[in-house]
Amino acid sequence: MRKNLSLGKKILYAMLAIVSIMLLLAVLFFIFTMNNLSKLQAETNEELSETTGQMSSEYMSQEASRLLQDMAVEKAMIADEVFSEFENAVCEVAYVAEQIYNNPQDYGPRSVPLPDASKDGELTMQVLYSAKTDPDDPAIKKELALIGNVQDTLMAINANQEIMVSVYVATESGFMVQADYIPAKKYDENGELMPLEAKERPWYRGASILKRPYFTPVTKDAHTPRPTVMCGVPVFRDGELVAVAGAGMYLDNMESFVQSIDVGSGGFAAIMNRDGQILFSTAAEGSLAAVTGGPDIRRSQDAALAQVATNASIGMKGVNLINVDGVPSYIAYAPMKTVGWSLFVVLPQEGVEAPTKQMLESLGSMMDQSMQKSNEQVRNATWVLIGLFGVAVAMAVWIAVRLSQNIVRPIHVLTEKVSAIEGDTLDFTWDLETGDETQTLAESFGSMTRRMNDYIENIRTITAEKERVGAELSLAQRIQESMLPNVFPPFPDRHEFDIYASMDPAKEVGGDFYDYFFIDDDHLGLVMADVSGKGIGAALFMTICMITLKNFATQNLSPAEVLRKTNEMICANNSADMFVTVWIGVLEISTGKLTASNAGHEYPVVMLPGNAYEIVKDKHGFVVGGLEDEEYEDYELQLQPGSKLFLYTDGLPEAKGPGGVTNMFGLERLLGALNADPGATPQQTLSNMNDAVARFVQDEEQFDDLTMLCLEYKGAGS
Repeated sequence: MRKNLSLGKKILYAMLAIVSIMLLLAVLFFIFTMNNLSKLQAETNEELSETTGQMSSEYMSQEASRLLQDMAVEKAMIADEVFSEFENAVCEVAYVAEQIYNNPQDYGPRSVPLPDASKDGELTMQVLYSAKTDPDDPAIKKELALIGNVQDTLMAINANQEIMVSVYVATESGFMVQADYIPAKKYDENGELMPLEAKERPWYRGASILKRPYFTPVTKDAHTPRPTVMCGVPVFRDGELVAVAGAGMYLDNMESFVQSIDVGSGGFAAIMNRDGQILFSTAAEGSLAAVTGGPDIRRSQDAALAQVATNASIGMKGVNLINVDGVPSYIAYAPMKTVGWSLFVVLPQEGVEAPTKQMLESLGSMMDQSMQKSNEQVRNATWVLIGLFGVAVAMAVWIAVRLSQNIVRPIHVLTEKVSAIEGDTLDFTWDLETGDETQTLAESFGSMTRRMNDYIENIRTITAEKERVGAELSLAQRIQESMLPNVFPPFPDRHEFDIYASMDPAKEVGGDFYDYFFIDDDHLGLVMADVSGKGIGAALFMTICMITLKNFATQNLSPAEVLRKTNEMICANNSADMFVTVWIGVLEISTGKLTASNAGHEYPVVMLPGNAYEIVKDKHGFVVGGLEDEEYEDYELQLQPGSKLFLYTDGLPEAKGPGGVTNMFGLERLLGALNADPGATPQQTLSNMNDAVARFVQDEEQFDDLTMLCLEYKGAGS
């Protein structure tokens, strides 16, 4: 490129060579210089706009995809937690009913009244019969007196579930015991008690056919216009279906939950059921609007939308950029695994790129204004120079020198500073006081770069806040780990037994805990527990329960008395309505006698010398923190030298393999893993179990803590 002379030298050379045309040459050169500056400024502006727009657009697109995916997963988990808790409540009813059917000798007869219309609006128990069932049949009366023992559970669960319509147990023999608030609705307009054909209801048929928990499609409540969904869980006696536990659930909160999701300008959220129909949506119209009995969007003529719906319906999660009703939009989806539904969040691409476009438009406007001002000043200066054409040579030289000092130098400085702006280097400072349009232009550039720096700093602040939250969760995890005994062997000077335990939380912090401690020199306390819920709240509740249990256990109380006192203390201050399942035992080391009590926890597993591991189906009391004045019972196991005790939480048998809730690890695989190497040490036993679970789970995401403890009793003379 040809190197030009500086502006000052050209002006001086022109004046010395031809005085008579000095001002004319100055005008021409001034115009030429300003045109070059305008061109340079335009090129710089275009490059700056292109670089800024590209960086901002790519970043906003990536960040929007990530944030939408995170939002979809988070909101889906929150929504699914409602159904999961509801399903767990129905499973609890089914479990209690199954215990009653399979252990009739443990329960006395209890009566269940017919619906009392005068108690409408109160939570009451009632029995309803099929038109094909004779209430006076001795067999029916006997079965009703037995299953009447489930009514305390039905009443407690309905009272603690605000969204529950009713909860019930319907039998194969043709009657149903039920807890709800509408006994008057059981009578017709003539005051006659209406029969109930429970076995024909979808929740009964689905659960009895699938042999597992079953959610019905969304329907209108029989007595109100509110949308509801029912859940049925089969009840077996000796492997034969004898009843189905069920409950109805209002979906008002789910609709409100969807309405509360703020996706952003022009965005919306929706929930799709397993049949590809949109149940709830904040979109007023379009292919993702909620329409009663609407179409299956998996069969939409829009192939891209149909593929997204198909992926979502099989439990996948993801984010795609597709046309939604002709509008290019980001759509993120995540599964609600309990009911097989999916949650969508949709944000138009224009909404994502709007900040970038607005910034570029503002930047272009400022640059255009600067260009207009520069061009205007060029024209004005030209006319001034033409008017001074006849001024004396001395004045012309003086003007040329002043122009060189006051105009050219700031322009060169401005050009150099503007040229230095590239990439993410947006620093611009101006310390010359020219008092003219050059300073105005420089100040405009300075203001623009400061706003862009502020924008980048805001992004950095948001990123730092996310890192801070992650650090706090990590600290909470380390605190929780430090509370559980984790030094092995824990009592190196005691050779009568060997013990090993572990806890792997599903989230950063969990709700499971275990403990072991000496009550005195001859008695070892053992605890295995599972707090309802997950996260930091469950961890705090875990800490309270762990300290309370150990405090009472070290007072030489029986396990049942420890549970009773702990339940009494927890219920007195349980504003969060949390609960914990607990198995607690006291091993008399000198004799091997194990005294234990169970508050709604998983069955323990015991291996006696020469035998295989077997499940001990002990009698369960209710969970700690569930009901006040609950009583618990002790039982005893006699351990011989070489016996082993294996304790665990429900995260082990309920570990999900490929297929989700339809494919769980289960007690059969648990016993198989233990009996594959019955001679293993406690530490190796837990390692073998972890390997077996990992092989079964593969890449499935787990949503419950995995906690285990194994004790080998070697005998007092070991």
